[in-house]
Amino acid sequence: MPRQEPAKSQTAGEPPPSKVKMRLDAKGRWVPAEPPREMTETIEAAERPTTPDDPRTAPFRNMPPLGGAG
Repeated sequence: MPRQEPAKSQTAGEPPPSKVKMRLDAKGRWVPAEPPREMTETIEAAERPTTPDDPRTAPFRNMPPLGGAG
């Protein structure tokens, strides 16, 4: 059964440009030399859940203090 593998390049499926630069890889095969991709600076941060004022879990918040509700 064939394995599903990720594409070797990010431009997979697009037709090659009219002129393709080639280079030899370590095994002596010709491979396309792709130009470096443009990098954009992005900052992503996950939202933090709100922290309650009382760090105790819900069942323990509703308990009266020891010695009664005085």
